[in-house]
Amino acid sequence: MRAITVRDRDADVGGLTLTDMPYPHPAENDVIVRVHAAGFTPGELDWPATWSDRAGRDRTPGIPGHELSGVVVELGYGTTGLNRGPAGVRTDRLDP
Repeated sequence: MRAITVRDRDADVGGLTLTDMPYPHPAENDVIVRVHAAGFTPGELDWPATWSDRAGRDRTPGIPGHELSGVVVELGYGTTGLNRGPAGVRTDRLDP
């Protein structure tokens, strides 16, 4: 999969690069969305969650873009309330 990624917090938008990333596999209660379009704001580069997870572990390279549309292609174990197919996502919510 190809994605716009960030690795250097101090580089601002000049640090965005197109990167080949490994295909993600869904963990429990996760979904994989094949993204057709995504929205990005430069402010995302200031969000703590762009750079580290809730446990404080490094998340680089980060993939900004908190609003997107695409197709749910995989469901992780235990995922309920969603099916494969078209979806729109905005911060922390998947709208089937």
